[in-house]
Amino acid sequence: MAALRVAGFIHRLFGRRVAWLLLRPVAAYYYLTEPSSTRTTLDYLQTLRRWSGGRSPAHEPTRRDSYRHILSFAINVYDRMVAWGGGFRSYTFDHRGSEHLFHYARTGQGGILLGAHIGSFDMPRILAGQYGVVLNVLMYTDHGARILSFFERLDPTSSLHVLRIDPHSAQAGFAIKACIDRGEFVAILADRVPPGSKEEVERVDFLGRPARFPLSPFLLACTLGCPLLTSMCVRTGDDRYEAVVEVLSEGERIPRPERRARARQLLARYVATMEEYCVAWPYQWFNFYDYWHLGDEDR
Repeated sequence: MAALRVAGFIHRLFGRRVAWLLLRPVAAYYYLTEPSSTRTTLDYLQTLRRWSGGRSPAHEPTRRDSYRHILSFAINVYDRMVAWGGGFRSYTFDHRGSEHLFHYARTGQGGILLGAHIGSFDMPRILAGQYGVVLNVLMYTDHGARILSFFERLDPTSSLHVLRIDPHSAQAGFAIKACIDRGEFVAILADRVPPGSKEEVERVDFLGRPARFPLSPFLLACTLGCPLLTSMCVRTGDDRYEAVVEVLSEGERIPRPERRARARQLLARYVATMEEYCVAWPYQWFNFYDYWHLGDEDR
């Protein structure tokens, strides 16, 4: 938090280029003091290169690429802070498929918006503020909630609402249903199973290796019969982002005997979308832990 505040202060005084200079030693600090993160990011990049047949990254990953990956995350957090603090207009946003989100909002039909720890998930928040879309973000009560609280203080007028959920609680489904019944959207990062969560987990091959994904968002969409969309937003330049919204399901209500099979199909499509983005933007997938081995004891 102290580093974020210092970066924000430097940004206000000297601008983006000078503030970026601070991010390099910050990234270097974590690179040197968090060897587990360095190992796991290198494992991810090597896995991605093997799965993509050498296309991405274009060279054999080294420890320098691990530092580049961590620096990319530092830039991402910095850009989020600037955008939340009123600096949104300093960025250029290209977006495709947002008309789907606006259509459902105009007709009063709520839904589930799935993101991932790829690039920035703040584009839906910006769209919400610009177009009056009510967006609720499902946030588990961990360190990520503290960061989001920091951003909320930067812009208390935001149209984004946070649903802080205890992973041991069964209240998440009820809270999501209440929002959708009001014609609102609920945003969920669906590429991670929170530690200690009791929700149902499905193992799916991601980049050629089995990984654990939460099945509950997909089951819930099938149960409620609400639209299910994906939203990915990546940094394409120093001050430029591209966001893409795609429809996974139009919102058909699935009979109970068929729900699990349909949920697995939707999950598979979601994972395929993640893989496409990882190949195109290898340094913008931000899960810095032993992603594939986590939970192996449950096999």
